[in-house]
Amino acid sequence: MFVLSDTPSLAHHFLREMRDVHIQNDRMRFRKNLERIGEILAYEISKSFEYSTETIETPLTKTSVLSATENPVIISVMRASLPFYTGMLNYFDQAES
Repeated sequence: MFVLSDTPSLAHHFLREMRDVHIQNDRMRFRKNLERIGEILAYEISKSFEYSTETIETPLTKTSVLSATENPVIISVMRASLPFYTGMLNYFDQAES
């Protein structure tokens, strides 16, 4: 199981701001940090996807790239999770929603 706070990263800064009683009252910053954490988790989750190799044509030549074999389905269960949900959709823009 992946635990975001186990590895030092920029996410710790966002989590700190969300937890600090003096900063968390700034509602815009709290929502933005939720969105940022959603983006970070989307990136981390993408590491567990299955990928296949395909060939694409670039302006210079053809090259091989990895593409996810399936897109995730993203849902928001509670209204409070909408900024987190938005962060996930920022990265998984082809996902079912």
